[in-house]
Amino acid sequence: MLPNKSKKDWATKGIQGYVMLMLEYLRLSPTYELARKARAGKLTTKEKKLLPEDFDLVLKTYDEYGDVAKVKFDDWWISTGINLYGTEYVKPQVRQIANIEKNEEYESGFNKALEHYFKTFRKQEGSGRALILAIPLGMPKRAILKEVTRVINRTGVTVPPKAQKAKRSLTAKRLRSAPLFIGIKLLWAKAQHPDWVNWRLGVVAKVSPTNAIGLDISATKASAKTVDQRNNMTVLTSRALKKAQYIAENAARGRFPDPKPIALPDFDYEDIYRRMQISNPKLKKT
Repeated sequence: MLPNKSKKDWATKGIQGYVMLMLEYLRLSPTYELARKARAGKLTTKEKKLLPEDFDLVLKTYDEYGDVAKVKFDDWWISTGINLYGTEYVKPQVRQIANIEKNEEYESGFNKALEHYFKTFRKQEGSGRALILAIPLGMPKRAILKEVTRVINRTGVTVPPKAQKAKRSLTAKRLRSAPLFIGIKLLWAKAQHPDWVNWRLGVVAKVSPTNAIGLDISATKASAKTVDQRNNMTVLTSRALKKAQYIAENAARGRFPDPKPIALPDFDYEDIYRRMQISNPKLKKT
């Protein structure tokens, strides 16, 4: 099942959504499937002749990401993804532990608030260096910030100039999820209907909603009104399909999302559909 970009996780967990899409492309990549067979010692003589010159890159990716055919993304993220793309801890932030009112004496509830901080937030943030300060209110902010800065400087803790890089990073500087979803849907549609002409695949995958208006995928003949639409959709779908194949094969080499042209293997859509059924047992041809 495709990840749902409308889910809260897509917005709050950021990078995970794109990594989830990468796994979908890996499942569709013929070369990544060859890497799986190679590591399992199941490559046939014919398949060995099909290996690309940079197959070592694909094997490296497979060794890092593993067999993604059946694994659920959440399980994969915990076991593998976190180590590749980041840290298991949330970003530390300044937190208010308690608010002291004027003339208030010691409040026993303060212990609970402090204990809650240590047992929840502090653990979630990796238990790094921290200060617990008493900040008097009613003073000019500039004076307060000056004092806080002085106290922080006295600790001698420095902030590294750059955050430590993850083992893996996304290739594109500007991430756009919509084209990636279209690419997967298009490859899925092609695997489910390998004999369909491109304009029909484009309508199903919503390659161009504007050009799809009025097009009926069950129609056998084009009308005077739809002939140009079919032609336009055919061209757009052909480009989008090629781009999706490039993304899948670049993903197999650890580059995602990357639509850069690359030597493409034969996309055996019957075999791709077989693999789709492994990851989606309830999948049926539409």
